[in-house]
Amino acid sequence: MRPIPEWLSRVERKREIYAGDPYYRDAWDDLTAFLGTGSAVPEQLYRVAPMVLRPDTMAVRGGARLLAAVRSANFVPVAWSKFRFDRHITREVWRYQLNIATRERIDVMDMIMPAGESLYVLLRETEEPGIPATARLSDMKGPSRPEDRGAHHLRRIAGEAQASVLTYVHIADEPADIIRELGIFFDRSERMRLLGALDARQDVTQQVLAALAEVEARTEASDLLWKFALERLDSQVSGLPGDAELAALLELVRSGRSKDWQSLLALADRSGLQWSHWDRVAVAAELSTRHLEVEPVIPDVSRSVWSSGSRSRTEDG
Repeated sequence: MRPIPEWLSRVERKREIYAGDPYYRDAWDDLTAFLGTGSAVPEQLYRVAPMVLRPDTMAVRGGARLLAAVRSANFVPVAWSKFRFDRHITREVWRYQLNIATRERIDVMDMIMPAGESLYVLLRETEEPGIPATARLSDMKGPSRPEDRGAHHLRRIAGEAQASVLTYVHIADEPADIIRELGIFFDRSERMRLLGALDARQDVTQQVLAALAEVEARTEASDLLWKFALERLDSQVSGLPGDAELAALLELVRSGRSKDWQSLLALADRSGLQWSHWDRVAVAAELSTRHLEVEPVIPDVSRSVWSSGSRSRTEDG
């Protein structure tokens, strides 16, 4: 296995693991077949940043707001592709971080990620980047903890509903992650098409907006606000006076005396209620437990790791 150079990742543990990761190796082979192994590889990878608009963004109709925000920060869409998460893709993308997730959090992710199509948008930074474009954009997305998100963060811009598992947008931390995720999301023919856009200059914003509109049209709209979701459930339960167990648990949840969202969803199913999928997600996202008190196999990478020194690019890799 060929070692991964530091210009692709500042995290030593990541470089060690990705060297043997099959998704990374697939996409790296495609990249070098396309560009070779010279200076063109870092030059082009440093200028692009992929942004994945997830199904929760589609539900709250937040995609256009996110595109406007990144364009105002000097990122221009140059390519895009629609795809759909399944439980396997979800686990592979976050393979080295999900060791800290509770089972409840993973269950909620499985409610969100395959619920509709996602949009992969390849962005090109229009100014000379001092750090990899994807490191800067990743910093803009904001933390997973909603209490730490500011009004300027993409995850706050996307939608009003704020919960730890409602993150709306996924952005690769470093250039190495761009490569690995291409290997996860797409087969070889689509990877090669997207790799061919690394040096593209054409602004395809209108194409992306059209694709976004198509995906949104196939996705049920929702505010993803959990208290409103409970109100909508209550309006249905009120018409079912015979279901005392569901009514009692709903009252406990609304009053903050219970967080048993799993039983609530199961009882709603048993009663045959037409409670929307995204209302269920909103409640589960708010009430589910977050993380275990352990360290991830590979930690997230902050912008400061790249800003602390000048870019170091070599032709190795």
